[in-house]
Amino acid sequence: MTTRTDIAAATRNRRWALTGLAVIVLAAASLEGFVLPALPRLQQDFGVDAATGALASVVPTVITVIVTPLAGRLADVYGAGRTLAGLVAIVIAGGLTSAFAPDFAVFIVGQALQGFALGIIPVGFVVLRHLFRAESIKTASGVLVAMSVAGAGLGVLTAGPIIEATSRAVLYAVPTGVVALGAVLFFAARPGLQRRDPDAPTGVDWLGAGVFAVALVVLVVALASTSSAGWLALPTLVLFAAAVALLAVWIWIESRVAQPMIDVASLRSRSVGGAVAVGVAIGAGYAPIVFLVPQLIAQPTDTGYGLGATASQTGLFLAVAYAAGVISSVLAGRAARTMGLRPVGVVAMVILALGSIIAVLSSAPVSLVLMLLLAGVGAAAASTVVYASAAIGAEAHEVGVSTALITIARAVGGALATQVVASLITADGAPAFVTFQVAFGIAAAISLAGAGVAFWLMPRERAEVTGAHF
Repeated sequence: MTTRTDIAAATRNRRWALTGLAVIVLAAASLEGFVLPALPRLQQDFGVDAATGALASVVPTVITVIVTPLAGRLADVYGAGRTLAGLVAIVIAGGLTSAFAPDFAVFIVGQALQGFALGIIPVGFVVLRHLFRAESIKTASGVLVAMSVAGAGLGVLTAGPIIEATSRAVLYAVPTGVVALGAVLFFAARPGLQRRDPDAPTGVDWLGAGVFAVALVVLVVALASTSSAGWLALPTLVLFAAAVALLAVWIWIESRVAQPMIDVASLRSRSVGGAVAVGVAIGAGYAPIVFLVPQLIAQPTDTGYGLGATASQTGLFLAVAYAAGVISSVLAGRAARTMGLRPVGVVAMVILALGSIIAVLSSAPVSLVLMLLLAGVGAAAASTVVYASAAIGAEAHEVGVSTALITIARAVGGALATQVVASLITADGAPAFVTFQVAFGIAAAISLAGAGVAFWLMPRERAEVTGAHF
């Protein structure tokens, strides 16, 4: 017989587990955000040129693309507890290696290990599915997304000042210690994640996982090649064709193996397939904004639209979007409990589009701040909704890989749209303001299209959890 004391203890353990998970995500996301702002100083300290230093950002990106869907699947098959423990151990090893690396080669090893950090996100949603019921998952999803946004923002904003005032060791060792602290809080709560779902597959489709990983890496390389070779260059077209072919092979494999990495049929559902489609639009609508704003405000004032902003001033502008995202993630989760997933998703994408529209109309500082505020609110709220949709609506043994696909969808959509707008403003000297207007207009159109996708493809009613949960 379950007593009130037992219920209170279970509730307390769930809250502590969520707190520990939130701390892990916050610190791991900050580790991911450190490298770009700190890169000039890192190149100087290690004595490497810009081309070599770029490996510090490229390597973890490639590792993330490979690891994220695999981490989600491992959590589905072997349990979230074991998978989270393994990922945390790897991230801690990576953080300490980056902090105390004696040379650049060892530092790259640390960065590669840190690339496992984003794999924690889909595993975290498996945890939420085990710990909370449907309505509570929406709020908890908002907390998790908020912590990922806050961590990324802290990484971008604090990396430069910290490494300039202290050292690389402090920059990486402190958040690594916070990751360890979060893990202690989480596992001390004894969330009971070792119980295996009886419907879960007994193994991992390694062939399907491998083909999917290779397809994603080829796609990332293809997108990167557009900067140097151009969109219509033969190498670029070959890489894109190879990525499409590999994805087709992956779908063929998944439709024929007994225990696929993901049931392709689930991608036709509103809860999962609709969320993944909206995820592409979120990335494609938000990432160009984050890319374009620094480019625009860094232009000299004599252009008539630029602000001549320094790197520190640029960071303050971007902080508006991060701060808005942290708040709106939590509020979106709560709103979804009463309004449902689809209405919140549609409104969020419209808000994201409004941000870009404002930038089309004016480059005044107050307009840019308002634009970043709306963009942060829209992107974070929409992300909360799509993650919650997949976490609630997917089969219990496919939550990890389904939410991982959303992470990948946002990243691919963002990379694709960023490369498109980057090709527009690439020119000798300062680009004309109309070029920025066109670029922001593209981002607005994508976001509005995402609102339409959310209306047509997101669940019409709130998704329900299947199976027993405590």
